[in-house]
Amino acid sequence: MMKADVSVIMPAAGLSLRMGASVRKPFIMIGGKPVFFYTLEKFYKLKRIKEIIFVVNKEDLSTVIEKWSNELKAYKVTKIIAGGERRQDSVYQGLSQLDSDTRIVLIHDAVRPLVKSREIEEVIERADQKGAAILASPMKLTVKKVNSSLEIIKTVPRHDLWMAQTPQGFKRDLIVNTYEKIKDTNAELTDDAEVVEKAGHTVEIVSGSYDNIKITTREDLKLAELLLVKR
Repeated sequence: MMKADVSVIMPAAGLSLRMGASVRKPFIMIGGKPVFFYTLEKFYKLKRIKEIIFVVNKEDLSTVIEKWSNELKAYKVTKIIAGGERRQDSVYQGLSQLDSDTRIVLIHDAVRPLVKSREIEEVIERADQKGAAILASPMKLTVKKVNSSLEIIKTVPRHDLWMAQTPQGFKRDLIVNTYEKIKDTNAELTDDAEVVEKAGHTVEIVSGSYDNIKITTREDLKLAELLLVKR
């Protein structure tokens, strides 16, 4: 029987500044339920996943616990905790709450509800084999580098450029130890793979779908609504 040995840290503390919404992005309603429930549905059914640690803004903590804590238990959410000022601070808080038997850690944005189960499973498998793996998709747009006056300096070759997604998966000791080294620095890190990269460890890419968008703008929300309803 396959052992449940994977913990998921799901940051859900993001603001809605670019969307102009009155609630945080994970709590925006689609089809009568918050975005983050669609995301949880992709994870909790997988046999290797033993727990999900839900990290919310400290201002939302009491509301989330009061409103959804009982329902979230059915989705393998074992802990609902307050995050920090930056995303990396929130992830660090999640890492401090890992179950003692966890072997693999997945970190996934609560506002990426369109990830596929097979993609999650492949990230787990590669992380198990290589130590670190992330979902990503090849860059398909033409990328321009510009100066401060928005004048094009050059066209960046895109054949070796990939757009990072989540989940991002790591062996427990690797991600915990690398986060310990950067937790008190002022460095602004864009994702969890960068933390591991800076420690000199190789991170492998798992090819993901272009549908696995992060809901950041109103246009993203409209697309997510269409795709989630279609499914």
